[in-house]
Amino acid sequence: MTDPIIPSDGQPEPEAERPITSTIQTSLVVPQVTSESALQLRVMARRGELVAKLIDLKTDVRGGVAETRGKLKAKLSELAHIMKWGVVDGWASVGDPVTLKLEEWLTESARQLAFKHERS
Repeated sequence: MTDPIIPSDGQPEPEAERPITSTIQTSLVVPQVTSESALQLRVMARRGELVAKLIDLKTDVRGGVAETRGKLKAKLSELAHIMKWGVVDGWASVGDPVTLKLEEWLTESARQLAFKHERS
């Protein structure tokens, strides 16, 4: 403990009134991007793209659009199934088989999304 600060009047200042003399250092904490979090970000971004495309097609009455909506819904359902059974305890616990399945899903959904963009 430091010695009390004694002002010119001779009386020590109470603890609460002492000036802060230490320097507070702050550091910027940059989160580490792990392979799990990168996979999670990619999957969630693709899911968002599919949902947005599905919303865009909701009122479209052109021929073949109903089939496209069905395929988009099926792809989203497939993702929900993979996540329900493979991402039980969070993304950090995802094993190699589930990672592989999610990578395959990302590849297939990218092809489907690219094809649908060409047709719309």
